[in-house]
Amino acid sequence: MASATTLQLGYIVVVIIASYLCTVEGTTSCGDQLEQLLFKATEPQLKALDSFGRPEAGFLNAQNTAIWYGHYRECSDLQEYQYCLIDMDVDQVVIPPGIRSDSKIRWGVCVPANCTAEEVDSNINTLLEYLLYNFNANLTNATPSTSCVSDPPLPYSIGFYVTISVAVIVLMLMFIGSVVDVLGVGEQDKLMTQHSTDPSTPRQGDQSREDLPLVAGRSSGDSVEPRSEDVDFLIKLKSALRETVLAFSVYRNMAELLNVQEGTRAIPYLHGMRVLSMLWIIVGHVMVHGRPTDLFNTSDVRLSGGILFQSILWNYYVGVDTFLFLSGVLVCYTTLGKLRRNDGHLKWHWFYIHRYIRLTPLMGALMAINSFVEPHLYDNPDVNVDVSIITAGDGWWANLLYIQNFLRLERRCFLITWYLAVDMQFFLISPVIILALYRKPSLGFVQIGILLLVTTGITALLSWQLHTPASLHLSVTEIPGYFTTIYDKPYTRTPPYLFGIIFGYVLYKRGSTGLTISQTMSYFCWAIAVCLACLVLVPMPGVTGTNETIAQVIGSGYQALHRFAWSGFLLWVVMSCQYCENGLVNTILSWKAWIPLSRVTYGAYLLHIILLRVFWYNHIQPLYASMLLQTFNFMGVATLAYICAAITYVGLELPVARIEQRYLTKP
Repeated sequence: MASATTLQLGYIVVVIIASYLCTVEGTTSCGDQLEQLLFKATEPQLKALDSFGRPEAGFLNAQNTAIWYGHYRECSDLQEYQYCLIDMDVDQVVIPPGIRSDSKIRWGVCVPANCTAEEVDSNINTLLEYLLYNFNANLTNATPSTSCVSDPPLPYSIGFYVTISVAVIVLMLMFIGSVVDVLGVGEQDKLMTQHSTDPSTPRQGDQSREDLPLVAGRSSGDSVEPRSEDVDFLIKLKSALRETVLAFSVYRNMAELLNVQEGTRAIPYLHGMRVLSMLWIIVGHVMVHGRPTDLFNTSDVRLSGGILFQSILWNYYVGVDTFLFLSGVLVCYTTLGKLRRNDGHLKWHWFYIHRYIRLTPLMGALMAINSFVEPHLYDNPDVNVDVSIITAGDGWWANLLYIQNFLRLERRCFLITWYLAVDMQFFLISPVIILALYRKPSLGFVQIGILLLVTTGITALLSWQLHTPASLHLSVTEIPGYFTTIYDKPYTRTPPYLFGIIFGYVLYKRGSTGLTISQTMSYFCWAIAVCLACLVLVPMPGVTGTNETIAQVIGSGYQALHRFAWSGFLLWVVMSCQYCENGLVNTILSWKAWIPLSRVTYGAYLLHIILLRVFWYNHIQPLYASMLLQTFNFMGVATLAYICAAITYVGLELPVARIEQRYLTKP
């Protein structure tokens, strides 16, 4: 008896509200089934009522949205019912003034399958009018908007089947290549290829008839002598097919991935910088990419950990600038070395082709997974009632041309690839600067100086127009238009790339031991470098409370110069690692364990955001977030990202590199 009373009390709010759904101004079948939902106490009806969302404790602590999802899966399992989400923008709720205002209520209901979203909206309006006139519950401008789950929420497309088919083919090639590699299948053909291409080896026409292969279908007495060109062609074809399949060998590719031995021209500390920057970006995305409806207490997480810790955490955006710095170092250092070995000449078309082949296959594959496969991995009330959240964005062709950061689209395809566009655009113009540094260094440095001056002025002007604050995180998250106007444009990110080119030139000219830095100078430079990093990462107290014009000047100055400061910090880090003996930072960054992780960082960058979205879009209830929970989320996402990246490296990146090396001319 007590349990029944408790059940009735638990549902009293739902029953009062849902009873007004019986006044539905729609089909009779919808109204009849709603009436049965309330007054016919069978198991399906009780489960439908049980799955209704209802107010819970902590309503006053919620962040702008009261989320009453209810039990999404319980409703979805009922064949004659459907799950719907009702959004109501509420200007004023009948609670003490100043506690909650300008709120949004999101309410999950389980209604008969015959009811349409319009019919539910109509009855919510009736409910609101009843509350207003009978209970003086003034929910001003409370306009309901209902969306219901379709079946299936997102149909399978041709792109889905093509993507899965290509993935299966790649997995088959990985299996076949591994078998061929381990069992040594085709080794004889490889030897025959080497034998046939050796000029000292007698040609087929010079051999005795007993040594010649037989034509299929003939007896030994009818044997004929095939042309030597045909034999060579068949042998070379079989060898080429074998090498192509071997390119996908997991055994061979894993050995190369895990190999920590590098050549004499390697720059070991760059591996640690690359991996740690990637982990920093993952931490930031774990903290930021949860939507407000995913977390019950967003502000609590943002305020925990202290101001210094939070500042470092939320300004993870400069981790991308670290990638651009490393890219500038490598492209300058390696290209200058090739120019020196080739007397100042390079096949520049292969310079660009190699870069495109290096980046595009993996990006294209993950772009297809993101567009066609990933949405089917979601199971969440929000995405299932509004599939536009998860459908593929526009402009996939722009991604393949690396111009997506200049298109103004409402939803970009695979948004995280904006960085690849910026990096490729810098790569396109890098030969102009590198050739100048090789032939006339003063001209190269003049070009760098002009680019830095012009792009800094552009960034300052754009920041002034947008009224950006002296904070990178606030700019990205709270300034409309900041991302598409400043954040993803190459002309606002030139300092790290150009500073990287400068260090690449220094490394090329001075070598690994051509510059000595004293310990006193090292300490002094480290103090300056740390101050520069703090200027970027630590917010400026009191700026927001000063005169508006002064605050705008400081904000524009920060946006225009903070990448100079960060690039200066990075420049000293690599200079210290290269030219200061026995440095602790160099020891940490040059740890050989970073090398395999560094090789798969490109894949981890593209994959981690997919994994993170799959994680968030499979929650059916908001989480009460804490730093401990976010730490575990980070560890899980980072681990899975690098594991998946290792798989794509072994199954796609390395095979493509091997095939390119086998069949295409290199610069």
